[in-house]
Amino acid sequence: MKFMSLQKVFTGPGLVFLALIISLPLTALAANPQLKEGIDAYENFEYEQALQILQKAVKHPGATEEETAQAHVYLGLVRFTLGDKKGSLKEFEAALKLDYHTKLPADTSPKIISQFESVKKKIKPPLEIKPDPPPDPDPPIIVKPVPPPPPRPRVWTWVATGIGGAALIGGGTFAYLASKAKSDFDNEPWADNANDLKSTVESRSLTANILLGTGAAAMVVAVILFFTEGGSAEPVNTSTSSFMLTPAGVEATIRF
Repeated sequence: MKFMSLQKVFTGPGLVFLALIISLPLTALAANPQLKEGIDAYENFEYEQALQILQKAVKHPGATEEETAQAHVYLGLVRFTLGDKKGSLKEFEAALKLDYHTKLPADTSPKIISQFESVKKKIKPPLEIKPDPPPDPDPPIIVKPVPPPPPRPRVWTWVATGIGGAALIGGGTFAYLASKAKSDFDNEPWADNANDLKSTVESRSLTANILLGTGAAAMVVAVILFFTEGGSAEPVNTSTSSFMLTPAGVEATIRF
């Protein structure tokens, strides 16, 4: 009969009951019953009893960090109620170090909340690791604008301007000297000296005309180059130019 009863236990409903016991989660076996008991004692105004029970609850080997932190919170409430303010702050500090996000009960007095928050401000919050954002399946195509090419330097414009300015200054100078020689020629009583002054007037006049013509032509070329040589550095047709100095002025030849 005993053998048959044992067989029924392990082959019938008893086997199912045994399987349920084995499949119990470890958290249920590691629960901290003293935490609930201490909280009930605190809420029933049994502060001395709650103090003793919660002191054991914070040392319970099977409790999680959250449970131990909650035990420290209620232990801090009990100590504050019993007048041990310094011990209460230590309990709050221990609770926040275990679980920075632990909270006081909803019906806690503002005075205790203020003390709890002052302790929390002194504790560095844990670093929160944010997960990487999922990759964008269709990343946007970024088109960088192409900067415009830098303008070509107007080298020949300034060369022509310099030549034209120097020629005009030189032409003006020789024109003044020719005018002065002409005045001396008009006032010279001696024929020999008058012939020499005449040659001087003609020579200086010719030089002045050449320089003034050269300066004027160079300035015209400079103006043309100012509008054609500058601008963006785009391919342009190659051209050649040449200048010839003649007694009548400057003859410019431009070939494309």
